[in-house]
Amino acid sequence: MTAKIAWASLIRRSARSILLVLMIAVSLWGLLFMEGIYDGMTEQMIGNAIRSDSGHISLFGKGYRLDPDLSRWIGKEKELLAALDTNPRVKSAITRLKQDGLVATAHYSRGAVLLGIDLEAEEQHGRLGGYLHQGTFSFGAKGQGAIIGYKLAEKLQVQVGGKIIVSAQDSLHEVSSVALRISGILKTNNMALDENAVLLSQERMRKLLAVPEDMGAAQIAVLLHDEGEIARLQQELREKFPGLDVLRWDELYPALLQSREMMRVFNLVTNLLIFCVAALGIFGVMLVSVLERLREFGIMLAVGTRFREICQIILAESLFMGFIGFGLGALIGGSTLYYFKIYGLDLSVFSEAFEEFGMDAVTYALIRPSYFITALLAVTAATLLSIVIPLRILNKAKPIEAINSI
Repeated sequence: MTAKIAWASLIRRSARSILLVLMIAVSLWGLLFMEGIYDGMTEQMIGNAIRSDSGHISLFGKGYRLDPDLSRWIGKEKELLAALDTNPRVKSAITRLKQDGLVATAHYSRGAVLLGIDLEAEEQHGRLGGYLHQGTFSFGAKGQGAIIGYKLAEKLQVQVGGKIIVSAQDSLHEVSSVALRISGILKTNNMALDENAVLLSQERMRKLLAVPEDMGAAQIAVLLHDEGEIARLQQELREKFPGLDVLRWDELYPALLQSREMMRVFNLVTNLLIFCVAALGIFGVMLVSVLERLREFGIMLAVGTRFREICQIILAESLFMGFIGFGLGALIGGSTLYYFKIYGLDLSVFSEAFEEFGMDAVTYALIRPSYFITALLAVTAATLLSIVIPLRILNKAKPIEAINSI
């Protein structure tokens, strides 16, 4: 009976009820859209760093990160890879050779990070070929090609097919150089790679640095099946290999972790805004509704209706409007996020600005159950709190006296 009376009251004031429902729905749609898109941007940045460089976990020789000398490379890396391959939590593990060096053209030169990689293994590991911007994902038939980051290519003013000279100190402490043709240009939106990386084959890299195959590797990058296992596997590897530095992706890229934390704070703030919008909207409608219906409530009390039952009617009215607004907003917001999850939000018109921050111009939205749960809690809390003051006014107004005054 309470629900029927509340519903009839909303129908009687349909224009006001629809306006409030639309206000809640539009606010909720905006909240879901911003949460999904912003989280998508952040996770894509993190994903780019993990796929192209750090993996979920990276292993380095002890002290290599502070002093990247060839003598600090990981020894017996093949035994390490075999141990990782048999771990059921590990999806893939690859080795990389790394050395700081110099890259030069006929007119320009600048410092660079030389990376010796296995293209086939990198493709299987992190789908590195998907970042190819120009040219081919290959070092050529004779392994004399090189793939460089697109920002480095812009600074050197070279194109695919152009010639570069890379130089580095080898294991004999001599300066060694090799001429390479650019076979491809990568655009990973990982600024460390795009601005500095020169990729060449591991065979060419070992020859350049005069290091034998049994000398090891600079880095072993590991991808896991489940990100929830990162901390546990890191601890396990540290205990098993105390002579190595075992670092998580967020320890290698702390700025990305900060971005994720900032997004969480941003989501809390937007939820608070939705709470305020819903609370103010329902409060205004219910306050006006109560003041308009003082005589009606007075008559109900006079014929024996208890004040508690009137409170239940008002509560039911506010809950109806809040939940209908939530349902409509969740439906529209969820549909919008699903569309942008499949097709992406193309912001290419701002691509130059995004590239400066290492962000993709096309963002694919995320859909998380937590978006809808927190929004529902915010709308419910706003609904309950918004009727407190109208009920206090109704209680103090003494509707019986209001009947006599009209």
